[in-house]
Amino acid sequence: MAQDARPLITTTLGSFPKPDYVPVRDWFDAAREKGGMNTAQTTLDYTAAASRLDESAEALFVRAAKEVIDIQLRAGVMIPTDGEVRRENYIHYHCRHLDGFDFTRLEHRVLRDGAYETDLPAIRGPVRHSGRPYGPHDYLAAQALSPVPVKFTLPGPLTIMDTTADCFYGDRRRLNADLADTVNREVLALVEAGCRHIQVDEPLFARQVEDALDFAMEGLERCFHGVPGHVTRIVHMCCGYPDHLDDEDYKKADPDSYNRLADAIEQAAFDQISIEDAHCRNDLTLLEKFPTKTVIFGSVAIARSRVETPEEIAARLREALEHIDRERLVVAPDCGLGLLTAELAEAKLVAMCKAAAMV
Repeated sequence: MAQDARPLITTTLGSFPKPDYVPVRDWFDAAREKGGMNTAQTTLDYTAAASRLDESAEALFVRAAKEVIDIQLRAGVMIPTDGEVRRENYIHYHCRHLDGFDFTRLEHRVLRDGAYETDLPAIRGPVRHSGRPYGPHDYLAAQALSPVPVKFTLPGPLTIMDTTADCFYGDRRRLNADLADTVNREVLALVEAGCRHIQVDEPLFARQVEDALDFAMEGLERCFHGVPGHVTRIVHMCCGYPDHLDDEDYKKADPDSYNRLADAIEQAAFDQISIEDAHCRNDLTLLEKFPTKTVIFGSVAIARSRVETPEEIAARLREALEHIDRERLVVAPDCGLGLLTAELAEAKLVAMCKAAAMV
């Protein structure tokens, strides 16, 4: 690396394997323990556990967040997350803080182009924010544990729609707009609390390109409405989790969706776009379609147990830099690390950060 070159920024994208002592389990635990993401049982278990959480549980969440943040910092990650240690998954945790959702009478649905089916929380009335934002508490608890800024993650409206059962609206555009308003309430509360890196996850854009272009990009921009310029607005669009680690037969979204969405992404009112590359190996001319956006570049696979070498990651980063300005490339895993063990997650992050320092 040239001595005057700015080091590549490194970050993570959300989930991390929960320590065993955390008082709630998540869908990644189901994937590791049962060979698949049993969302329905995880949802029911979390609903039961949530009524029993007390101050001792809060101490365990803080302990877990510190453990996860420390692992990231040891590896060399510059912008960590709290690992989403409080959540059964990043989508339903948000929905539990909204009016209109039913977490007791679940509805059966087939999801993500038939990739899996399960029973889901149901929307049975108008979706509105409860008026009690959860983000500031969770963010401040994590930020107190880190000497560097912590990024906070939220689900996007289209992804919420695909992972819940609409039994009320029957109008995808209107539901998307109402969900976007709830995300915006959390985003603005996070800004007020001092959060400077806010990420909205929309993996369903890669599966539902037509909806994304028709109405969901507008909803995504609505999530960031009113956010001041000093806050980094981040959007994550991966191609989906498999059912378990090293599941090569999983029906992921078509990575060519990035090309179909590129013009709309470039024009949208947010600052950074996160895409996966380690799993799908994009044609890197894709990066040239984002002349002003910063690209968070997925550089290690999150569903394969093999740990990449720093040299191979660095080689791919050098290829990427042939197509994008250095100051607009950020290095990250493809997605969240929840499917991995903590040891595997740390090993991959160490390799990733070493690679970023080599380039």
